[in-house]
Amino acid sequence: MVPICPSSRGKKKVELVCQVDDLLSELMESVMVHVAVTGTPKVGKSAFINSILGFEDSKDGVAPTGSTQQVAKPAPYSRPGNPSSVFWELPSIEAATFSPGDYLKAVEADRYIGFFILTSTRFTRQAAALAGELRRAGKQFYLVRTKIDLSAPGYKNKEFTEDTLHVMTADRFANLDIKYTTARFFCVSCHEVDQFDFLECIQALQKNSSPPLQKHALLLSLHYLASKVELKNSLKELIPVSAIYSCIIDPVPVKQLPYQANIPFLYNEIRFYRVMLGLDFVALSKCAKLIGRPTFVLSDEIQTKMARELTEEGVSEELLRWTQKNVQVSPSNAKWVPLLKTLPGGKLSGASTIRLLDAMLEQFTDDACRIQRKMVDILRND
Repeated sequence: MVPICPSSRGKKKVELVCQVDDLLSELMESVMVHVAVTGTPKVGKSAFINSILGFEDSKDGVAPTGSTQQVAKPAPYSRPGNPSSVFWELPSIEAATFSPGDYLKAVEADRYIGFFILTSTRFTRQAAALAGELRRAGKQFYLVRTKIDLSAPGYKNKEFTEDTLHVMTADRFANLDIKYTTARFFCVSCHEVDQFDFLECIQALQKNSSPPLQKHALLLSLHYLASKVELKNSLKELIPVSAIYSCIIDPVPVKQLPYQANIPFLYNEIRFYRVMLGLDFVALSKCAKLIGRPTFVLSDEIQTKMARELTEEGVSEELLRWTQKNVQVSPSNAKWVPLLKTLPGGKLSGASTIRLLDAMLEQFTDDACRIQRKMVDILRND
């Protein structure tokens, strides 16, 4: 991103603009997240990646499934237009002479924030060795039993879990005790992502990601598989930057406001929140199809006016409301107070904009949770 430093503006405002642009540039350059998917042959690594990314077999960019030819080197996949999260299909770990150390070196393990280790039966000696090496290296890993819909009587009961993980309890893998591995063990079907442990599996990766910017990138790129509360909390962290941007980048006079603001930017930011939390028509239609109901059954659960009908005029009115309240900046945003005071519109402009965005996130999240509860109630009663 090229810093926006127009020479025609005052020196202080130029400095503020450059500070915000530098921060946004740093954010954009720090959000690339890489995740590894490995395991034994023919366990559904490609299908697993396609399900995570929301791909269908007929779409461009999907990982090829059903192929008898195994990948010889890591192959990357990401959603078109959203390359911040890349899932890599790694070569299989089937060789009798398999060395976890050599394998991790060959696939450049330091690149990945986490590893999914897949099997469709029991975890093998190679899988256990790889998991042990990853733990020693301080890498996050998740043990995934695929094709669970094909043969899973007693799905994930104590006996099933211990049988699948039995290799892990052997003396030579004592550092991977049953309690530790069970906490990282998930059963999935790549064709039924709303059943079994698929969502919990991806949410564990999102929850354990660090640093915060990587977690933010992963949550946003896979928002449809994210916990609504986790997603809200992640979006909240960038509210001060968005608020400052709206106050100093191309602001214009707004009716009845004592300061200038970038209303189109705020409109797009709030619309982004609505999409991320699944309140837009496309997301609601997909959810309605899953429960076999008309879309209005879910949209009627939305109580927030800005979530139901979003306009730039509505954004202006809502910003005015929070300005008239003259609200204080929340303790979590107190560190931004010195910068807010230097804004062209003063502290009032930044504080009011922060509170507006914060309120929208809270209210949108409540709407999203109501929709989820409605879906659960319908499915339970059908």
